[in-house]
Amino acid sequence: MPPQQRQTPASRVGRDAVGRAVDALLKWLLRSSNTKRRLHDEADDDFVYLVLTLKKIPHRGRPSAFRVPLPRSPHSTACLLVDDRPKSALSPAAARAQVRDLALPVSNVLGLSELRSLCRSPEAGRSLAGSHDLFLADSRLAPLFPSLLGNHFFSKKKKSKNKAPVPLDLALCSWPEELRRVYGSTLFHLGPGTCSLVKAGRASLGRDEVIDNVMAAIEGVVGHVPNKWKNVKCLHLKATESLALPLYRATQFGIRTEGSGEEEEERGDVDEHEQDEGALDVIGDEQNRMKRTKNKSEKTKTNDATAIKRRKVKHGTQ
Repeated sequence: MPPQQRQTPASRVGRDAVGRAVDALLKWLLRSSNTKRRLHDEADDDFVYLVLTLKKIPHRGRPSAFRVPLPRSPHSTACLLVDDRPKSALSPAAARAQVRDLALPVSNVLGLSELRSLCRSPEAGRSLAGSHDLFLADSRLAPLFPSLLGNHFFSKKKKSKNKAPVPLDLALCSWPEELRRVYGSTLFHLGPGTCSLVKAGRASLGRDEVIDNVMAAIEGVVGHVPNKWKNVKCLHLKATESLALPLYRATQFGIRTEGSGEEEEERGDVDEHEQDEGALDVIGDEQNRMKRTKNKSEKTKTNDATAIKRRKVKHGTQ
């Protein structure tokens, strides 16, 4: 018998809801980038994240990430780390030649010796981690990376923002095709909690490309969730510093079939595609409210400290 293929559940999030969220998020990112330019700050090409919240914590966390293919790559630059020791299957020079001849989406190739010289200090490691969105490496180098690259590449708290190199078997002739598949995918970490963050695109992509990526990310991520849509509580879309915009929210209650008077055995999900037309204004209003609350709290602390000093001075003179 032929092997059974995994059935991908039908998406419960409409393209219109995703389009409204993407429009609001891109407008907010445009305002934010204009503000950074006025302040002579660097305007980053921000990521667009899909936030998944589950109803129940998975019984078993998965140490390795799922790979979710996307129509457009969420990465802008990639770096390939090659083993340049004597018994290496592929030398850095040969890797650079194949990258050039096959037009692979790799902007830099580093050998192990060069990598060691670049990661001698924590500042150099931080600079290397921020220079590329994606790192790929020979699988034989994987045991060396935790001690060599440090905490800037391996984050235990935020696995979705890890820069840990993706292992590739460079001894195989098919490694260029595997590299292209990794570059065109995003990683989904199903951890021990209920919330996961998935890179769905970049602000530099066009509106339609971001929407296509978000729809593909939703379909791929839910396909790896235990019990699929039955275990999905809500989905949001956000940038690095923005608030999360709602895409989907499920509420559970018993469904009664008309005329039967009996409740169905399976509890149903009601999809609420509640997307506020003024989502951009909601982001701005919420952030302004948070700033006012912070300023008011700091002003109250200053006034309290001044009052305490006056009481001390008064008691001292008496």
